[in-house]
Amino acid sequence: MNEIQLKDRFLDFLNLNPRNDFFGNTSNQNEKYIEIKNEALNRKFDFILAACKTKSIKKKDIRNRKIEMDDDLKNIFVRSTLLKTISESYKMNIEKITLSPIEIKSDKDKLDERLANQVIEAILSFGRSIVILDNKHSLKIIKNGLSRILPSTLIGYFSETDKFAVINRHDRVYSDSLLNVNKMQLIRTLEKADCQINVTKLYNNLRRVQTIHQKLIYNQIFKNGQYLLEDEVIFMKELSSLNLKINVKKEIIKTIQVHKNYKITDFTE
Repeated sequence: MNEIQLKDRFLDFLNLNPRNDFFGNTSNQNEKYIEIKNEALNRKFDFILAACKTKSIKKKDIRNRKIEMDDDLKNIFVRSTLLKTISESYKMNIEKITLSPIEIKSDKDKLDERLANQVIEAILSFGRSIVILDNKHSLKIIKNGLSRILPSTLIGYFSETDKFAVINRHDRVYSDSLLNVNKMQLIRTLEKADCQINVTKLYNNLRRVQTIHQKLIYNQIFKNGQYLLEDEVIFMKELSSLNLKINVKKEIIKTIQVHKNYKITDFTE
């Protein structure tokens, strides 16, 4: 099969098997699947799939839940315009939508360094990655034991049974936690710098920058006009007024000069 044929077969399999276990903890119930975007992020991965859960989420459960640990609920705030568009277009409740970037490798494709780059792009943009492998690739990666190397859920197609199955599950959702600043570590760093800074305000503003950055990235992917909140625009205006004068080249040269007298023998004695 080529890439398109493998994708179509996978989507058909999903619709015929709504209670699959491909998408983690939410997959123990019936779901509806919708293909949202092809060749996303300038063709860096193949398509975006929206899984719509059928089980309702109660408001009291959201209030009692630790939002910081729930990426899909947090997306309602971070990627609100995108999810609203999908919700209205496909008549799905916004709190039930989960987005997954999917990369497809048919047996006609080579598995090379591009796959690692595609997985990284998916994680940085969505916090998760799913790769679908054709029959030969699936058997090979199982045999050589490399299935657990990529931080991605691997789903294989097996021609003998004409079915898809999970080869390796990577349940961790990175989202903004990949670059999230630890507040206690921030306090320790600033203590070493011996500077008077309102740590709470700084921490909140760093989190705000991350949220705005995610919105801008999503707008770049989907080009759907995801707008910033009024407070976010004001925040960016204030941020743009700062002039951080750091000469990168000068700092590199300075660091080299400080350490230029070290010799290999200094580390072997």
